[in-house]
Amino acid sequence: MMLKSLFLFILCLFVIDAAFAQKRDTTVYYLNTAGKVVSTKDSADYFLVILPPDTSVDKSLFVVNEYYPNGRIKLITGSKTNNLDLKFQGSYIGYFPNGHKKNIGNYDNGEPVGDVVEYYPNGKLYNIKTYMQEKKLKYLECRDSIGAVLAENGNGKWVGFDGTFNKVDVEGQINNGLEEGEWHGRINDSVNFVYVYKEGHIVSSKSIEKSGVEHIFTQKEVLPKFKGGIDAFNKFLMHNIHYPYDAKVNNTRGRVIVTFAIDKDGTLNEAKVVRGIGDGCDEEALRVIKLSPAWIPGYQYGIPVRALFSIPIAFGMTQIRE
Repeated sequence: MMLKSLFLFILCLFVIDAAFAQKRDTTVYYLNTAGKVVSTKDSADYFLVILPPDTSVDKSLFVVNEYYPNGRIKLITGSKTNNLDLKFQGSYIGYFPNGHKKNIGNYDNGEPVGDVVEYYPNGKLYNIKTYMQEKKLKYLECRDSIGAVLAENGNGKWVGFDGTFNKVDVEGQINNGLEEGEWHGRINDSVNFVYVYKEGHIVSSKSIEKSGVEHIFTQKEVLPKFKGGIDAFNKFLMHNIHYPYDAKVNNTRGRVIVTFAIDKDGTLNEAKVVRGIGDGCDEEALRVIKLSPAWIPGYQYGIPVRALFSIPIAFGMTQIRE
């Protein structure tokens, strides 16, 4: 009854027809799956509509609707802000592309809080969990896609799926709402992982490649790092960058944005300027980046991986060598 009431309450507050997108003070963004703005509606994976606050409900919260490209609703919630830096607040309800409910829950200052109810694309209940302090999840109930109970009252088997619900990503036992024992998961078609839990805390973790090679890890993801850290990288840049003559003459100042890749062995390659300021600064930034010694590579689940970086290099500052 509580979930039904919550669902009706949200609908009463937030369901607004897509035609209202032209309403005054309404903002529309076309976005890709990464949440980045794209130039046209046809190239968008979904679009975001931000409407003015409903003063009869909460004059401080903007109304946020997300839609799939076909115009079906994707998400309904509220936000403290009315730009792409959304700060979700209050109740929310998400939908699958087929129109069935996906999840119901609450936000507080941009973070999920309290109970979350999730569903299968066929409309059946999938799971119920709750957010405790420091975003820690407590698992309460889990069912399969035909409604059979796998876990209830915080005890039993938990199954996690990929975003399409076509494959199982992770599964294991829960005890009193917390992970317990071995949890097995899939990173991709060639790598699996095993976590060992004790009362919700990870005791050990490893990944296993298809070849049988195992990797012990303590963090799921470790970013590549310049040897010596960020301070050493800044010193490297300052020692090697020269302020180009044309830039000095024309008083050209600003930041050159350079992207590059750090390969599995730590080597830097594929450096290129994605935003320049001219007068030789672009070429100088690229020259210096290419001088970089090897980095400490990044890791995912204990396995070295290739990673992309984007950094700004400032010109016109007094500390740049002339």
